[in-house]
Amino acid sequence: MSRHFFLGFSMLFLLTWSTLSHARLKIGDQAPDFTILNQEGKPIKLSSLRGNVVLVDFWASWCMPCRMANTEIVPVYHKYASLGFDMFSISLDSKKEPWINAIRNDKMDWPHHGSDFKGWESAVAKLYAIESLPSSFLLNENGIIIALDPDEYDLEKKLQEIFYKQVHFFPILASEKIQFTAKAKYDIVNDKGVSVLKGKSDEVDITGLAQGPYTIKVDEVVSKFQKIGVESPTPTFYPARVDDAITISRDAQFEVYTLIGKRMIQGKGSNVDCTMLRSGSYYLCIEGRIFSFFKK
Repeated sequence: MSRHFFLGFSMLFLLTWSTLSHARLKIGDQAPDFTILNQEGKPIKLSSLRGNVVLVDFWASWCMPCRMANTEIVPVYHKYASLGFDMFSISLDSKKEPWINAIRNDKMDWPHHGSDFKGWESAVAKLYAIESLPSSFLLNENGIIIALDPDEYDLEKKLQEIFYKQVHFFPILASEKIQFTAKAKYDIVNDKGVSVLKGKSDEVDITGLAQGPYTIKVDEVVSKFQKIGVESPTPTFYPARVDDAITISRDAQFEVYTLIGKRMIQGKGSNVDCTMLRSGSYYLCIEGRIFSFFKK
């Protein structure tokens, strides 16, 4: 059963009239950032997940439509988590024990759970003008709302589009070329708003561009990247088939991307810790130059 089926029942759980002073968020809005305490009493922040596709989900242990929706969302989370999908669940519970028990019983094993135990008076619920439960907001990698209250079918359909059909580009720090995950139309604009490169390809040579920030439009999706220079000597790395870590010949800026353009690691130094990566092929970008490696 989908969460749409239970929408009528969820109207039993209306917010107080004071909450209605906040306008309902809509598709295209920037999702408001917030910080809330997790199960261990530690602060967690929505913007810490920037770069991932995130479902911000409002629920409660006493809300039966929420509990039934949880069982549908869990397998979707596990299917797409490794690709860059995450959950941030906000509970409108007023007591800790029922909340913790519900997380465990519903097998909601993602790390981002928060509650201030104020029920409908929750500050985050007011910030998002929550009027009924369950309520959810799907955010893109930049924190923009791209779907409202998707059931498990619509959520998976959207994630399929994002992770397997939508064209992505990399690296964000680039020196020689921008690569696309499929052939795409692109338009690169400098910081003065002037289009400097435009075309249709699976990659674009940017060696002729000046260093600095650029905006890139890829098949109607607008993002940003930075053109950087390569310091001397040109860095190298080893091994190409890695167990735990990659060694770079000198300190350098680096990024690791999946084959679908999801950035997994970024940093600066001569050691790239790969222990958190699953087995498979990846792109390693060192000072904007793209290489390939395999994680055993």
